[in-house]
Parts: sequence; structure tokens; C-alpha cells
Amino acid sequence: MNNLQEQFNNANALLIQKKYDAATDAFLALEKIPAVAPLCYYQLAVIANATGDPEAACALYYKAFEAMPNIAAQLYGDKHTSRTYVYKGKKEEKEQVNCPFCKQEAKPRWCYPLPEASGYNEFFNPVRIWMYCEPCHHMFARHFPEKLFLHNANPRKANPACFPYYSQILSNIRARGFAQGMDLFEIGIGASECLLAAREIGYTVYGIDVIERHVEDAKNLYGLDAETADINEFKADKQWDVIIMGDVIEHVSDPEEAMRKVKALMKDDGAVWVSTPSFESAFSAVANHNDVMRRQQYHLNYFSRESFYAMLDRCGLVPVDYHISAHYNGSMEIVAIKK
Repeated sequence: MNNLQEQFNNANALLIQKKYDAATDAFLALEKIPAVAPLCYYQLAVIANATGDPEAACALYYKAFEAMPNIAAQLYGDKHTSRTYVYKGKKEEKEQVNCPFCKQEAKPRWCYPLPEASGYNEFFNPVRIWMYCEPCHHMFARHFPEKLFLHNANPRKANPACFPYYSQILSNIRARGFAQGMDLFEIGIGASECLLAAREIGYTVYGIDVIERHVEDAKNLYGLDAETADINEFKADKQWDVIIMGDVIEHVSDPEEAMRKVKALMKDDGAVWVSTPSFESAFSAVANHNDVMRRQQYHLNYFSRESFYAMLDRCGLVPVDYHISAHYNGSMEIVAIKK
């Protein structure tokens, strides 16, 4: 057994050193041994993804989960939230192979096991392929559940450390003349940090969220005005000066429809602030396959700066400010106004 463990560790060392051909040969030699075969499938999937074959990686990941349903306990650290995950079979999910923007068929680009990220929800299948549309320079999830929010969120108190962050965002919008009015609407209120900070500054605030628990906490704990609603279904008889959409657009199956709705809800001299991960961020360039954003189960779209700006243009919006997020590694923050 010690010799077998040593052989497996040596194969892993080759993988870490990115000696993919040698690592592949080492894992293939070991996969004939039932005790370590599932672990070899998993590592061969890592190699397949790293060498540009996400379809093969997907098949190998599922082969690993099927051969050893509790493989997470062998692979993830003692404190990892997915260590107790047990694979119970593949769930039926919606498949999308055409770009949500140009509708052309895209190509698989990456494949990752979702339980590797913290907080994996078994509502999703454990493997994600990201599709790439070359004309739009955009990524999107190939498979995802038909309905994403059948669960409710665990309670989470507002984090006071976020208040200065949102204060700086709102100060920047006013100081640079992007929007001067004091009516603020937030799409996806989360734990209410932005609404609370904006209210302190003097904004009249209102928010929506698809997760009922977030809305209940906003109203009952903090006395905020909010309702449970999806942006694409939300209706209002007013417009706002400032619209905040932090880490929401990547969750939406039709992001362009959502941005058109945002434009309709925004005053002519108003502004929208959006935060979303960028697969071409400086952080992602450094982290590469270790970028946790590539394993985010709830994300359906993965923008580049190019694809996001092109979407804004189609929706009649103009980007006027770009920041690297200080809140989430790998995210971009953009302010846009009406054309």
C-alpha cells in the first residue's frame, strides 16, 4: 500500500509540475488498480482540461464520481465544505450550446468540478463545462437547472466592513457627475449592505432579490423597502437615479434582456453600477485554472470586458467608468449611462 501511495504521489507531483504527458502515463498505469482508479480518473480529467479537451475532462470527472461517489472525502481538505459530498447520480439539467447574444453555436472551453468551490449546493450537477463564443468573446454555462432558486438562503447578517466600500462607489458616481439624484434601486440586495450604506448617505432606497429570506431580513431587521422579484419580471411605475447591480448579471440566463430592463428603470440622467466576474481579469490571468470563479455553480454567464461593453452598446448604454473590484477577486466594476 505504501508503494501504491508513493506511485500516486509521484504522478501528482508530475501533474503539479505540468509535465502532462508523463503524468498521464503515470495515472494510466495506476488506473488498472481498483483502489486508486477513481482518483486517477479525476486527475486525468484535470489534465484533459488543462490541455484543451474539456469534453474528455467532463467524461472523466463523471467517471470518477460514479466509481467513487464519496471521492470528495479523499480529495478535499478536512475543513472543506464539500468534504462530505456524495454523488447520487446525474440530475436533469437544461443544456445551452448557443450563445445568449448572437445565438451561434459555441465551443466547449473549460470543465471544472463544482464541489471544489466552497459552499457547493447538491441542487446542481457536480461538473460544469463553460462554452465559448468567439464572435462575442463571451462564456456561458453549458448545463444548469431549469429553475435556479428553488432553495432559500441561509441567514446572513450585513457585514459592516462592506459599508465603506459601497460608500466609495456612490461617492464616485456623484463626484464624477454620472448621476446626481438621490433615488437608488438595488437589484439583488443580498445582506443589505449597499442599501444600508446608501440610506446613511441620504439616498431613498428600494431593492429586490429573488431570495425571499434576503428580502425578509431587509424589511424586518433593517426597516428597508424591498420585495421579492426577478429583474426580468419586475414592474414599477417610476425610474431611479442610481441602479446598483452587484454580482447579479452573471446569474441571469438572458443578461441582455435584464440590461434593457435596467435601462427602462433608469432616469435619463441616471447611472447603473454593475459588478461581475471577468474571465479576462488580471486576477484570472494569474490564477488560471485555480480561479474559483470558474467553479461558481450559480453563474450562468462569464463576461469579458469586450462582451460586456458590446452588450451595453446593444442596450443603448455607454460605459463611463471601469474599476477592478476590491470586493471580489476577478471581478470588474462598471458604471454606465444612457446614450
